[in-house]
Amino acid sequence: MTPDASDQTTPGSVKRPPRAEGVADPVITVLHVAAVTHTGCLRDENQDCVLVGRWISTFDTTFAERRHLSAGESPYVAAVCDGMGGHAGGAIASRLAAATLGSRPWAGGDPTDTVAQIMAATSNIQLVSDRVQELRGLGTTVVGVAVQADSYTVFSVGDSTAFRSADGYLGVLTEPDRREDPHRPGSTVLTQTLSAYTPTPQPHIEVFPIVRPIRLLLCSDGLTDPLDLDRIRAELEGTIGESGSAEYAAAQLVRAAIDAGGPDNISVVVVDIVPSGDRTPSLAVDANK
Repeated sequence: MTPDASDQTTPGSVKRPPRAEGVADPVITVLHVAAVTHTGCLRDENQDCVLVGRWISTFDTTFAERRHLSAGESPYVAAVCDGMGGHAGGAIASRLAAATLGSRPWAGGDPTDTVAQIMAATSNIQLVSDRVQELRGLGTTVVGVAVQADSYTVFSVGDSTAFRSADGYLGVLTEPDRREDPHRPGSTVLTQTLSAYTPTPQPHIEVFPIVRPIRLLLCSDGLTDPLDLDRIRAELEGTIGESGSAEYAAAQLVRAAIDAGGPDNISVVVVDIVPSGDRTPSLAVDANK
């Protein structure tokens, strides 16, 4: 099944969630988060790095937690970073990006703050690239989400992907920063990453209101290259917010990619967002958002 057209977004411009007059801020939102990262079948090293709250992955591992977010609380940040730049460089770049994003205070719902977070990660990677000859050219992609009680902000640079699953539809929330390689017909190259090659990346950022339960998937191209959208949608199906459901979906997605050959490192983060009460009637938004 291809993504429902009304559920897709256009990156490159910032969109803020609509506000409804006379509606109080939401009281609480429950998050169920699960992460899995795996080297895959053909690589010697896992150069992906996953950030979930304050947790950062180390090589092949899994993680899960449940969190409550109240109005006014700092955002909960999750991200997948897909490193590049050689045996050592890719792993260092992805971990630098994840550590930077996970250690800085975030101002939720503010796109300019999200840009500042990504620029800070880029600057740290550039610093290492400038100072260590053996690591010249290191870089990483990033796709992530910052969740507050009433909204969530999706951001990306590179070709890692964010999906949204709700009511049987699978929506693609990001667009890959790729173009055709003029020197290699049929191949593509990245147009921007967090690296010295793109010192001022232009991240794709979009802010969505939380109006109903949804499931988000953040993943590296080690998942999207071997699996088509129908398979990803099928593995994401499950009861959003049910105990163990996000963990099961994350594990099944990685297993499916491995069964399909696992040509690259595979990293996924599944985030179930469950708002308190029914917020849908209070906000005039597209039902697919």
